[in-house]
Order: sequence, then structure tokens, then C-alpha cells
Amino acid sequence: MIGPALPIAAIGDLASRRKLRFLRSTSGRFAVLHIVFSLACTLPVLLFVFFQIDRIIIADFTRPLEFRQSNLERLYAEGGIAGLTAAVENRARRAHRDQTAILLVDRQGRSLAGNLSTWPQDLPAPQDWTPSRLLRNGGSEREEFLVRTVRLPSGHRLLLGGLLDNRADVHRAILLALLGAFILAMPIALLGSLAIVREMNRMVAAIAIVGQHVGNGDLSSRAALDGSGDPIDRLRSSLNTLLDRIEVLVAEHRVLTDALAHDLRSPLTRVHIQVTRAQADAAGSDQTARFQAIEQEVGYVLRILDGALEISRAEAGIGRGNFEQLDLNVMLHDLCEIYQPLATGAGVTITVVCPADLATYGDRSLVARALANLVDNALKYGAEGHAITLEGSVAGDEIHLCVSDRAAGIPVERRSEAIHKFGRLDPARTTSGSGLGLALVKAVASLHRGRFELEDNSPGLRARMILPDRHTALSSPNE
Repeated sequence: MIGPALPIAAIGDLASRRKLRFLRSTSGRFAVLHIVFSLACTLPVLLFVFFQIDRIIIADFTRPLEFRQSNLERLYAEGGIAGLTAAVENRARRAHRDQTAILLVDRQGRSLAGNLSTWPQDLPAPQDWTPSRLLRNGGSEREEFLVRTVRLPSGHRLLLGGLLDNRADVHRAILLALLGAFILAMPIALLGSLAIVREMNRMVAAIAIVGQHVGNGDLSSRAALDGSGDPIDRLRSSLNTLLDRIEVLVAEHRVLTDALAHDLRSPLTRVHIQVTRAQADAAGSDQTARFQAIEQEVGYVLRILDGALEISRAEAGIGRGNFEQLDLNVMLHDLCEIYQPLATGAGVTITVVCPADLATYGDRSLVARALANLVDNALKYGAEGHAITLEGSVAGDEIHLCVSDRAAGIPVERRSEAIHKFGRLDPARTTSGSGLGLALVKAVASLHRGRFELEDNSPGLRARMILPDRHTALSSPNE
């Protein structure tokens, strides 16, 4: 069923609001700006055309007059004033037919020959081509001439001019033609503006569609690149890179949530059991062992949360303000000394291979914590009797810090899984740990503009943390 028709005033008001909304939009402002700019560029071109045409008209108009003037000057040179007077008088008799004004006066300004009664008062001699209103002999009103005057060596003055009766008509025709061209330029500018706005909206719409998909939860949507390398193409590429990063972070967040739920359930369950048993026991009995077990489980949970927070801070770039010069040789030897008692008890040897002047800029506690995690992993998962090597070296503008062992190692296809947060491989689930050690090393390396790699040590595993050297790190330590 068709509803009631809108009143004409309401329709007009709706159209007015739509027009105002369009003009306030980016597309509307861009279209208006393009039209104004196009017309502003067209107007100087049309004015240039007008003045050029007028100059050509004047040049064509004065060319025959200049030829006549040169003939009169030649006659004066050959026959003197008498010859020039006769020539001017002869030209004056024919001046009405070719619309010419001509006059020859003596030193006192008395007329000797021509079709003008007196010399114009406001016209000096000599004077190049200039418009002047003159009254010819026998005429009823003054007419506009383009005149030129010369002063002869004898003191006589000569005036020669042509009637500009059709110049105004030519100007009018030119102005009408240019006005028509200007009016025609307006719809062309409008169509060009609409075409540009449509293309701009199409390019932006492609990005907006991606944003809409991402807003709806589809993080796999990407903007298509055309390979042109223009700003829009670079914007799409940057957007895709941003979405790649967001997708990775969201995936890591999901893994983190699942791993937290899995890894925190067991210690919290054990805490709950210990508390329940402690409450059930007699009030006077010794509960020290149970509360120590509770303390250990709670400490374990806190360590997991502290490690996850520390990784998140490093991944967010927090901590670059604490960078200082680090003596990596001293740091590696200190770690060797700290872990030597544990290694001796496990039947493992620890050695350090590092040049004396190995240094960089970084966060001392984070770098030491990362290296300690690598040493701890090597001790935890290695077999009795194997060797651990702490190695520091320089490769170009990079520093390589390696912790190598001779244990079972990690299969190549599972190394990326081991570096993720809570990425504990199945065999590692049987031992204590949170699965944050290697993730922290990766985050610390990224914070220092470096990287972290796992390699085969044939047999065993080599964990390599790569950091910029002190000169590279010092150039932009806080960026």
C-alpha cells in the first residue's frame, strides 16, 4: 500500500538537507574545491587568449598604417615639405574610403594638409600607437582612431591613424566566445570533479570494506594491492601489515588465554585441595607442611603472571628508557658462576667463549634474565654429563649470544611452537615450568631491535639471541 505523499515543502526541505550534507562531506568539499580550482585556472587562460587576440588584431590593423607612414617619410626625404604636403593632401582625399585620419602641421601648429582641422591638444609628437577621439572634416561627431604621431627634422608634425569602428565589435565577439568557453568549462569541471570523487570513493571504499570485515570479526580480510606504489597503494599495504600484526596478536592472545586456563588450573586446584584438607584436620595439628605446599603453588602462579606481564611489557616496547652499556663478557661469566653449582650437581659442565670487549646497549636485567632462561632450560632438559656453552661473538654490526647444549634438542617443525607463550612441548609438561622462558627471550630480543633463533647443534640445541652492537644500538636507543 502506498503511503501518503510528502508535501512539496517537506520534499524541498529533505533535498536541501541532503545537499547540505553532501557539501559538508569530504567528497562534497573535494568536488567544490576541484571546481573552484579548475575555474580559477581557466579564467587566466581565457584572459590571456583575449589579450593575445587583441594584440594580433592591433598588429594587423597597424601594419598597413605603418607602411603608409614609411611611404610619407620617404616622400619627405625625397621632396621635402612640399612633396610631403602634396602626398598628405592626396591621401586626405582618399581617407574617407579607407577610414584614415591624416594631418600635417607646421612648427606653429597650423594645418598644411589633411582631413583634420586642428591638431589634437592632448596628443604629443612623437607618440606611438594610441587610441584618440578625432573629428574629421565634414564629420558630425568624434570617432575613435588608433593614431601615431612623428616630429620631422624640420619641426613639422605628422599624424596618421585608422578608424577603430570594428574593434569594439571584435572585442564583444571575443568576450562572448570566451564567456561561452568559461560557461562550458563549468560542467566539464563538474563532471571531472564527480569522476575524481567517484574514483577516490572507490579506492577508500575498498579500505572501508576491509575495516568493516575486521569490525565484524573477520581478521583474514585484506585490501587488494595494485602494485602502483602510490599513496593509496602504500596505505593498503600498511593496513595489511597492521592487520597481519593484529591477527598474530589476537591469535597469541587466544593461545595465552587457553594456556593460562590450562596451566593455572592445576596449581589452583592443588591449592584448593590443601586448603580444604587443612580445614578438615584438627585445629591443634601441625599444618606447616600443607601451608608450605600452598605457598609454593601460589608462588608458582605468581611467577607465571609476572613472566606473562614482563613479556607483554617487552613486546609493547616498554623499557627502552633503561638502556645502558652492557659488558656481555662479564655478564656471561657471571651467569656461568651462578649456575656452576647447579651444573656440578647435575653432572653438567658450563664453559664461556667470548671476546673481552663484547658490549652493547640494553636493559641489563632483561638481557640477563633472557640468558638465564636459556641456561636454565639447557640444565632442565639436558641429560646428565652433557656440556653447556655460553658463547658471545660479533658478526658485522650484530652481536650473537648463544647457549648451546648436547641434549635431545627440539625438532625443527616444533621450534616455532616452543617459542610461543606457554609453548611447552608435550614432554616438557611433565616438568615444572610455565612455558614462558623462550617467549621472554624472544620478547627481549625484539625490544632491543634484535631477534631470537633456535638452531640444531648436532646433537642438541643452540639458542641464539641476536642484538645490535653498541654503535648501532646507541644511534637510536630510545626510539
